[in-house]
Amino acid sequence: MSLKWTTTLLLVLVVNINTAPAAVAEEPGQDTDEPGMAVGPAAAPGDKVPTPAPRKEAGQVTLPGVLQKIWATTSLSTKWYLGYTVGEAKEESFNKFFVGRGYVTLKMKPLSWFESRVTMDTHQNDEGDWAVRLKYLYAKFKVPLETAVVTEPYVEIGLAHTPWFDFEQNINTYRMEGTMFLERNKLMNSADLGITIGTLLGRRLPEAYQKEVNSKYPGTWGSVALAVFNGGGYHAGEENENKVFQSRISLRPAGPWLPNLQLSHHLVHGKGNTVDSPAWMINSFMASFEHQYFVLTAQLGLGQGNQAGDKVDPVTGESLDFFGYSFFGEAKLPWIRSSVILRLDRFDWHTDGDPSADTRVIAGYAFHFAKKNFVLLSMDRVDYVEEGIPTDWQAKLTLQVVFPTHSK
Repeated sequence: MSLKWTTTLLLVLVVNINTAPAAVAEEPGQDTDEPGMAVGPAAAPGDKVPTPAPRKEAGQVTLPGVLQKIWATTSLSTKWYLGYTVGEAKEESFNKFFVGRGYVTLKMKPLSWFESRVTMDTHQNDEGDWAVRLKYLYAKFKVPLETAVVTEPYVEIGLAHTPWFDFEQNINTYRMEGTMFLERNKLMNSADLGITIGTLLGRRLPEAYQKEVNSKYPGTWGSVALAVFNGGGYHAGEENENKVFQSRISLRPAGPWLPNLQLSHHLVHGKGNTVDSPAWMINSFMASFEHQYFVLTAQLGLGQGNQAGDKVDPVTGESLDFFGYSFFGEAKLPWIRSSVILRLDRFDWHTDGDPSADTRVIAGYAFHFAKKNFVLLSMDRVDYVEEGIPTDWQAKLTLQVVFPTHSK
């Protein structure tokens, strides 16, 4: 069955379960006037008055017991990026409405230690057609354990999270503006076929911190994730037999005394996804500081090659070296439901031995109208160091739609 039909059937199922009409149940032989009020002879003293059965409201459906258990363990969520943009790229102007992404996620958690997830990603391909592909499809086993050393160790098997991006995107929550630093420079993407193992370090941080600052990856001393993948990512087949190792270690050096500060290292070691299998390595370091009213990050990345395996010297076939860094800041203004963001990226493929870099600057204003639902007005400008290449720029108005509002 195609992903398009699978998506349609899931949505029809949810709509029918939640909106199908149902008759109001009444006790046989009993007239009713108001809900819970019986009209008839009063009970004699000492008689037991039966407790009336709960009435069903219009639109409610009683499912068979087995289906009730299944439905109670199932959740459906959506995340959409909708917008309008105008600008110039590669000497061509554009002026268009767009759908950046349309995610639909189905999760099932029948046991406290086992859950599964499938996320479908709707996007517009290079030919302009709308396509649906899998973003995630995995089984997750989690040990419901909390100790002073590790908390809730887990394993994801299938088309799973790579260790880095889920962590970064829960600090810089503006993925709807565009991809993160490493992905923006075409080094890798956020999911792959394989296995990921992770855990929180130490016990969970206090609920007050999780509520006011960030509830994701709330280990008192940090978190760790290790993974082995095919290496092609989630929108390419595997072109060789190489397996790619990835890891992330994030430490809170001051633990419970300053949980806002995290120091992280991300490693990728393997081969690019081509038959020739060029070297692919990433060493990335990030310092992040999260507060109720602001977020700051500083990231450094260096290595060679990329996931696609197409960044190679045309003569020798060896992978090109790269170097870059990124700064991100967010000022939160909750009293006016707003925030302001600023990001600076510099990145260079050492194609000529000259360590010069292209520069990207992103600035934006966001209005948060319903928890994770907000609109972002942003400006994105790229200045190229190579002579003769004009500046790229775009202005965007992007709406992020998340339902339910508490979903990821």
